[in-house]
Amino acid sequence: MRKKHVMSAPVLALAGLGVMLGACEYVSVVILPDIAADLEVSLSAAGRLVSVFAAGYAIGTPVVMAATARVPRFRFLMVLMALFLVVNALSMLAPNIWVLYLTRTLAAILTGTLTAVALLFVRQVARPEQTARAVAMVYTGMSLATVVGNPLNKAICRLLGWRATFAVILLLGAVLLPILARLLPRTVEAPAEGTGFIHQFTVLRDRRYSLCVLMTICAYAATYVVYTYLTPILTDVLHGTENAVSLLLMLVGLCCMGSNLLAGWLGSRGGVVKTPGFLLLQAILFAAMPLLLGQFRTGLAGVLLMALLMYLLSTPVQVYAMALAEREYPFAASLCASTLSVAGNIGIAAGSFASSALQEAVGLRNLGLPAAAVALAALALNLALLRADRAANPIPGRIS
Repeated sequence: MRKKHVMSAPVLALAGLGVMLGACEYVSVVILPDIAADLEVSLSAAGRLVSVFAAGYAIGTPVVMAATARVPRFRFLMVLMALFLVVNALSMLAPNIWVLYLTRTLAAILTGTLTAVALLFVRQVARPEQTARAVAMVYTGMSLATVVGNPLNKAICRLLGWRATFAVILLLGAVLLPILARLLPRTVEAPAEGTGFIHQFTVLRDRRYSLCVLMTICAYAATYVVYTYLTPILTDVLHGTENAVSLLLMLVGLCCMGSNLLAGWLGSRGGVVKTPGFLLLQAILFAAMPLLLGQFRTGLAGVLLMALLMYLLSTPVQVYAMALAEREYPFAASLCASTLSVAGNIGIAAGSFASSALQEAVGLRNLGLPAAAVALAALALNLALLRADRAANPIPGRIS
């Protein structure tokens, strides 16, 4: 099959899929009070929908990808899309919180799996030299869902109720399904012979892959130690007004989207070789946060820079993991395609969990200090990954 330009119709369709998946992942965050009121549960009970989604995403995605490694990718994508529509329809019609817990867990597994499958298609529809940017396009689509989708979902929820937000996701899926069916190749590289469920997880024995996963977990955990309490930081520490905070959150979302675009550029220009410098910058920024948050302007600059650095690891990590699988572990290609999704969500969950305890102990303004320590751990793991890769592949330029 002839490779396409990075902005080809198939890549744009996969970026559109990223928008839909981002909308599904983040929809609960902005409608939690409405869900709690309508289903007559506490806000904390509704808040567990976020934890349920993260757990389903992190645990279910690698299991499903490994179990279905030999299923034809196009057929698998179509089945996943159909199930995605059904599950979100059930979420829209959920009569109580327990049904919503179940459907959001299933939606998380489908979202993570669809993301991983989309990345497998990216390698088929983009030129090799454009793969990193094409991967970044998918993640940028997911970021766009937070910039545009979250304010839109909030407005729709206010006008029509929280169930209408799931109707929007259904509409996106219904539009995308025939487009993906028309544009994506029917034949994707066949899974390796001898692929088995347990056998695929042997890739974890490779020190390079394990270091890549741990580095990603630490990098995302470091950011979410601070990012989890972004709104209270803007209101209680920087004393932003309610109207100003809405605008500031949109600016943060735009920086996050820019972070994914920069990740694509970084992934095509050295990948994980270049990421240590950015991890060091991230650690320095977090260490300086207590001082920066002393004033509104410096604090806002620090928050926006944090968002700009937030996803720089995404494309380099994903491209490295997929290249490693293609080069040495073809039987684990499907599992490796879910590397960033799974490791990132584990890091997000760990960072958010730690943040809830840390903010009581050190206060919102000082959350950057423990975040800096975790970012330094990510830096150390990144440097260890580079050493391990050089030891395994002494040929210059071999690392992805």
